[in-house]
Amino acid sequence: MPLPDPTHPPREEPARGRRSLPLSGVLPAVVLAARHAYELYHPPRSKPGRSPRNKNLPMREFTLVTSRDRITLRGWVVPGEGAHTVVLCHGMGRTKSSTLGHIEMLHRAGWNVLAFDMRNHGESGRDKRYGSMAERYTGDLADVLRWVRADPGLGGGEIAVYGFSFSTWVSLSVLKRLDDRLAAVICDSGPAFDIKSALREFAALRRSALPRSVRGGAGFAVYRACFGAFCEHMLAVREWPPDLSRFRTRLMFIAGGQDFVVPESQIAPAAHHYPDSERWTAPNALHMNALRFDREEYRERVLAFLTRSFDGAGPADPEGPQDKKVDIHG
Repeated sequence: MPLPDPTHPPREEPARGRRSLPLSGVLPAVVLAARHAYELYHPPRSKPGRSPRNKNLPMREFTLVTSRDRITLRGWVVPGEGAHTVVLCHGMGRTKSSTLGHIEMLHRAGWNVLAFDMRNHGESGRDKRYGSMAERYTGDLADVLRWVRADPGLGGGEIAVYGFSFSTWVSLSVLKRLDDRLAAVICDSGPAFDIKSALREFAALRRSALPRSVRGGAGFAVYRACFGAFCEHMLAVREWPPDLSRFRTRLMFIAGGQDFVVPESQIAPAAHHYPDSERWTAPNALHMNALRFDREEYRERVLAFLTRSFDGAGPADPEGPQDKKVDIHG
């Protein structure tokens, strides 16, 4: 079953009153919720999308094998004129091709850009696992960042991470997994402060495609509750939001003013957890498309933030971030 389109709001079903479901009605809702929860982290394989070559950008492909469980990750490196590198992490159910507009924007600004398919997405390997997905995705990003630091063509400058939607959780959490400092993290269309409620709300995006018996009333209530519980169990987040008070990494949070998937009301409490972070709401944007609907201001704010972050990062600290104080400027 295809993942829902986050740019279209869920269709509301007419209220018919809630009636108790017989066991024969509960079981299909539970089974469907379990299957869809698994598909959230293991979406159906998609056809290859466009690459930087379609935009006449220079690129080379790379592969690496994860340190945790030997999953192959595949991605692109788009070299820039400068020494600094921005690592892009796509949203759940998407692929690195969904970041092409951002790749072009960052490349034109002069930076190296790396984009990769997360595990179970695009051209990367698939794990068929049911648990510890937060640890797996975070560990994968840490492996990618170590690869960037070791790559002869990329390792000389500072590094920033740029996450979208689901991967914004990963982009923040990875800071505690690294021995070296990141200059900046940008979180676009996330993260949701209340993970449990965000996962339950995601069930509403599938509502119009559900069988009629599960689409409304008590059937949907069971489906929604079970979907959220299964997703949360599989994700297994250990610390949220992460304590980043020891780090000098600069943070930027971007919300979409019209985003109903992860609304500003969910992102704001997460951003406020980091009082020195920079925050902006793109007034016309839906989920993950502020570059399209608020293009000029989005470009201006993002590029200025990264320029300040790279210019102010200073030399890498060989002893890591463990003794650093907060120095996150907006």
